[in-house]
Amino acid sequence: MGNTHAWPVLRTTNLDEALTLAERLLSVAFWYDPNGCYLDAWAYNDDVLRRLTEASQEASVEWYGKGGIGFPAMLTLGVTAFAQAREALVTWADITRCYVLWHNMKWPSVPELGLDEEYKYAELQVACNSHTIHCDEWAPEHTVFIHARPGHDERAAWLAAKVDAQVVGPPEFGW
Repeated sequence: MGNTHAWPVLRTTNLDEALTLAERLLSVAFWYDPNGCYLDAWAYNDDVLRRLTEASQEASVEWYGKGGIGFPAMLTLGVTAFAQAREALVTWADITRCYVLWHNMKWPSVPELGLDEEYKYAELQVACNSHTIHCDEWAPEHTVFIHARPGHDERAAWLAAKVDAQVVGPPEFGW
């Protein structure tokens, strides 16, 4: 059991740029399951909840207010294709802070760095309107995160370099 570390590799106000980088990083992955992808968003009032559920009627809602009722509420939407993730995220990002996470994947081995193939800690995330993986604070940019095994700074830098990007900040404790 353990948690990932998440390295930011891009911060941009252009969501298309963030999603294009994510798609390129997925192409570097040794393997990934398109069904291993979901979006999460938080709603703190009726208007945001209504707009999110109208945009994605198949999203599940979990209430986190006092006694498990009331706001905040978290919406989760499973997706099965990159295009579906892109469409939903673009819609949700216009409404609130949210993220998409690809979690059922493998980062390739990097023999020159002494790193084996990585499955347990391999994840990729685009956080919209936030600099953090939990989207707990609003920011004007969207952030792309590479999740990997704690201490594998070299893997994150190597993966980013494969798609002409670079690590742009310190790692964050993941999930």
